[in-house]
Amino acid sequence: MPANVPPHRPASVRTPSLSKWLPRAALLALLGVSTPTAAQQPQPPTTENVPPPTLPPLPERRVFFTSLTVVRYNPLGLESQNKLIYQKRLFDSPSLLLRDTFASAAASLKLSPAFFKVGPVVELQPVAMFNLRGGYEYVQYFGTFGSLQSYPDSFQPYDDDLRDLTNDSAYGTSGHHFFVEPTLQAKVKSVALRTKLAIEYWNVSLQDGSPRGTFYDPTLDTLVPGKGWVLANDTDLIWMTGQWTLGARFSAVWPQYDEDTNAVDPLPGRSLPSNKHLRVGPIIAYAFDTRPGGMMNKPTALLIAGWYLTHENRNGALPYLLAGFSFSTELLSGR
Repeated sequence: MPANVPPHRPASVRTPSLSKWLPRAALLALLGVSTPTAAQQPQPPTTENVPPPTLPPLPERRVFFTSLTVVRYNPLGLESQNKLIYQKRLFDSPSLLLRDTFASAAASLKLSPAFFKVGPVVELQPVAMFNLRGGYEYVQYFGTFGSLQSYPDSFQPYDDDLRDLTNDSAYGTSGHHFFVEPTLQAKVKSVALRTKLAIEYWNVSLQDGSPRGTFYDPTLDTLVPGKGWVLANDTDLIWMTGQWTLGARFSAVWPQYDEDTNAVDPLPGRSLPSNKHLRVGPIIAYAFDTRPGGMMNKPTALLIAGWYLTHENRNGALPYLLAGFSFSTELLSGR
């Protein structure tokens, strides 16, 4: 998730008079990183009760590249998320509710020492307060670094120490990942609220082929059904000031097991686990350069920490930590 962190639109090239407004939009877009799940970043939230600044129209069409590299601890992970995006403006309106509206299509590539994920992503933002993203990823696991490890059902311990002991049982395989991510977002002055729901379907070829089979996914940090659904949520409350963005994130992951997946008898005195988890913690982001344009537009560092409120295997005080670096490159912009 998720790494559960947790996703990204750069600001377009504009006149220097926008330098105070653009960093806030770019930083809010950055904070869609996620986790488990994903992840893919939302657009800057706005509301109509904020007086709209005098801004030139957004480009009718844009082509740009975004890159986000993250390193994660508890669980351990390293991932680079890259997208080449074509975007078209929907409305030519000075209203903040309708101004930042668009439809886009992207080619996405995620790389890790343990896997790669590649596929198309489409995104629609008909109003500034609502964003809808959907996509497909072909996933290839290399069998390295203890990934992928699978289990006969959902009632299995999968903590870090146990997976370290069973590294030799990891194997390479492939699968398919479909996702839909509706997002609600709003902003009043310097304070913004954003909540994203991820609805994911996984179809991964597991070694034993059991209909109850599950596998451990480090991004979601739980046992994922080999063929089944996972729900995840990231909710951010942030305050934006100059080059800094400060706030808090609540994250949750809920794997959805069918009756066959968890059809085992629990040990005496125990109940079947749901393998869900919840965590909450701070977000800090800093934009090193807020001037638009250049090969590395809006280079930004991100830090997210999270303490687990509930988790089958992480009940101690050790937090989830994610550090990231993001930038974008404008390739084509015009009316």
